[in-house]
Amino acid sequence: MAKGTSSPVNAPADRTLTVTRVFDAPRELVYRAWTDPKEFGKWFPPLGFSAARCELDVRPGGTLRIDMKGGDDAGEFAGVVFPGKGVYREVLPNERLSFTFEGEDATQPQILMTVVFEDEGRKTKLTIYQVAKTVADFEALLKIGASEGLGQSLDKLAALVERGATSVSVTGRTLTLTRVFDAPRDLVWKAYTDPKHITKWMFAKDWETPFAETDVRPGGAFSMRMRPADRSEEGFTFDGTYREAVKPERLVQDLSDGRVITTTFEDQKGKTKLTLRVEMAESEERERTGYTQILENLAKHVATLSGKPS
Repeated sequence: MAKGTSSPVNAPADRTLTVTRVFDAPRELVYRAWTDPKEFGKWFPPLGFSAARCELDVRPGGTLRIDMKGGDDAGEFAGVVFPGKGVYREVLPNERLSFTFEGEDATQPQILMTVVFEDEGRKTKLTIYQVAKTVADFEALLKIGASEGLGQSLDKLAALVERGATSVSVTGRTLTLTRVFDAPRDLVWKAYTDPKHITKWMFAKDWETPFAETDVRPGGAFSMRMRPADRSEEGFTFDGTYREAVKPERLVQDLSDGRVITTTFEDQKGKTKLTLRVEMAESEERERTGYTQILENLAKHVATLSGKPS
């Protein structure tokens, strides 16, 4: 098999959770985070949990064991240990992993998890397939928050392997981007909502935003004019209304084409974790590339305001 050309997974859609995310890190580094028990234990448990035990025998037929313990911020699960176990089915270094996983105490139905690692320049595209044995098991997984838990784990993986980069995931037609800014929430909110700042960052590569107008309140309108930087064509208007505006925590925007964008701003000890969720209108690659470039521009602009490097 050629490097980086792992075959796709033929998984039944009615009992498969598929997630795609691109990490700003080389494939070998991301693969190591999945196969080194010290690394795996740092990120695989979801938010609020840590690994009380992590043992990996990464070879076909080898076993996996990770016991996840709720921390003080895990609410009703604080101090509770959830044992997990599995068996590796397929191991292709830096390309593909496949293993079963289930809760030892029957809290989680068994799944077959297949992870495909692909080079995207200096980045790594990760595609994860979680296949349940039955549709009923799949529905049970959704009820216990398997999708949300995986998203939290991948956020932790991004923080482990990336340095100041945007993490990206795709579920269905929803694109989710997350980035931590070394600036307080009020500053990031201002840069995100003030027209004078929006024109400095709200555009993808080789584009510009010469005009922006916002009325940041429920029912208020927003409008941004976007065009190629060389002005080779007229461009388009990105507009709509605000459904929600909770300063400096949350924005929900209804676009004029019917799509919805949700942005949250989470304080992290003086830094700001921004999470952007957008319903895609174009191809996944184009949307992912465009919004990643936009958040990179925002990071650079916020850095000029805060006096800290992006």
